[in-house]
Amino acid sequence: MSSKPQRGSVGAGVAAAGGGPATAGPARLDRAGTTVGEFWDTYRNLILGERIAELTARNYDSAWRLRVGPTFAERELQDVTVLDVELAFASWSGGFSIRIDALSALSAIYRVAVKGGFAKSNPCVGVDKPRIQAPDPTSRALNLEQIEILLAELPQGPYRRFVLAMLYTGCRVGEIAGLRVSDIDWEARTVSIVRTASPGRHGGQRVGPTKGRRGRAVPLAEPLVPILREAVAGKGPHDLVFPGPRGGTLSSKNLSRGIGWPRIRERIKTFAPGEPPLHWHDLRHTAAVMLFRAGLAAPDVQAILGHSSLAVTQMYADTRDDAAKRGAAALSAYFAQSLGQLEGGERAAKTASDLDI
Repeated sequence: MSSKPQRGSVGAGVAAAGGGPATAGPARLDRAGTTVGEFWDTYRNLILGERIAELTARNYDSAWRLRVGPTFAERELQDVTVLDVELAFASWSGGFSIRIDALSALSAIYRVAVKGGFAKSNPCVGVDKPRIQAPDPTSRALNLEQIEILLAELPQGPYRRFVLAMLYTGCRVGEIAGLRVSDIDWEARTVSIVRTASPGRHGGQRVGPTKGRRGRAVPLAEPLVPILREAVAGKGPHDLVFPGPRGGTLSSKNLSRGIGWPRIRERIKTFAPGEPPLHWHDLRHTAAVMLFRAGLAAPDVQAILGHSSLAVTQMYADTRDDAAKRGAAALSAYFAQSLGQLEGGERAAKTASDLDI
């Protein structure tokens, strides 16, 4: 007569007669009364499955350790309500994006819990998050004068080529790090972006699919051609275009260290107190702005940058600035006609009724 495994213990089978121990399966949990912490410990690998990117999984681990776990580990899955999650979100430390990571981690737990019948619904769905002003990515972009400073400050060598590849293509650090010689189409003047290098869950770099899990082609602009020619000289089709110092994929930390980025970025562009300093991703913002200024339509910019939605791409368009410029010209012409020009002496100001307002 076998005993029933305790809740939270590994449901290991009994060794067959004459054989070795059976392979341990996942922990057997009772659906009633299971706590959030027990569920995380048991199904963490499933929660952080292949559908979640490596960097996201690391953020979720950190969110569990610092915020989600201390708040909900002892709570039973079925007892957590939407209001509980809203109160937790308001009390968690850190900036808005960090707290969003924690909320997303808890939601990932509940997606698996609902699928397995451990919870009836996901209490993270319907949580009212505070409304914040959407950041303006164009404010992070470099102008032409600042690009000239960047070119002057970057030291010669492979790291300089890496940075310029980001600037001229709008690609992310990991996408340039994962670029192979065969990805370059010299005749079509395009570069295929089909993989990215990102920090692994246990350290090191891991090469996998791009952020959107879709390949795309980016234009090979004329200033980038000699840079890539120099980078691929003597390499085979499957070699990395921009390898790290030991031949592997280059990380953003190694890149920053290799060119002394913290030292030179303050000479390129500074920001108001409280804002982060110039970051590698700001070169992607710069490329997005330049693509619009070069005359490309929003759908083309979206395709080149690999944005998930056109709304994200439109944030880089100059439509708001152009509207303000047109408004300034139109208002100036209107007031000049309605109020007249002040020449020498002062004229009596017209009232609102005079202007038919």
